[in-house]
Amino acid sequence: MPKNPPISDDKRFHHEISSGPSQEYLSQNPSIGYVENHNADWDYGLAADDYKMATDALIAAQQRDPNLDNWTSPICHLIRQTMELQLKSLLQMIGWKTDIEPAGILFTHNLDSLWKDGKNWLVKNGYSIENDLRLNFVDRLIANLHSIDPSGDLFRFGTSRYHAFGRSKTYDRVGYNQELLFDEFDLAHQCVSHWTTVVMREIIAKEEGWTTDPFFDPNDYPTL
Repeated sequence: MPKNPPISDDKRFHHEISSGPSQEYLSQNPSIGYVENHNADWDYGLAADDYKMATDALIAAQQRDPNLDNWTSPICHLIRQTMELQLKSLLQMIGWKTDIEPAGILFTHNLDSLWKDGKNWLVKNGYSIENDLRLNFVDRLIANLHSIDPSGDLFRFGTSRYHAFGRSKTYDRVGYNQELLFDEFDLAHQCVSHWTTVVMREIIAKEEGWTTDPFFDPNDYPTL
């Protein structure tokens, strides 16, 4: 039996932009609301960019005061979430290019499988990602994050359904090298973002009938 969709149109907190807020909405005057504003279709890349900016802002605060150790969980959560969204953006872009819906990316938090699917497709289809100097940083960071937090719950909730050393994992047992992690994250994100953009620009070039992209150079990346 199909499940009923969750309630989505509560007039106290939702309204359609063209018809304006309902009386219920105006009476409630909510601090946060959901508006159908008829923007372009959402994609994972937009969310990844937003999380990257938030992560960079928090990292900058951490670097100003390295003694803020209690920020470990939020910083690591934002780093992991940014990478997950960027990997999903890559697979979503591949799906748009191939007209094949990427299977299972909506509800998975498995960084290892997301990265393997995206990287393997790029390599198989002749993209020169293996020449990208930053590829090693992606491989290393994804393997590290996946091992520490395979289901994406450790940093989000402070504890995990996974165990280590005979007990549930908890964030207070996580340590990280600030300089190494922050640099590794930035380079890894740059790499995945670049190759996502390469695929995206190919889609645009086909739509526009370009033989050469006038605004983007797919070969502008650090090589081995």
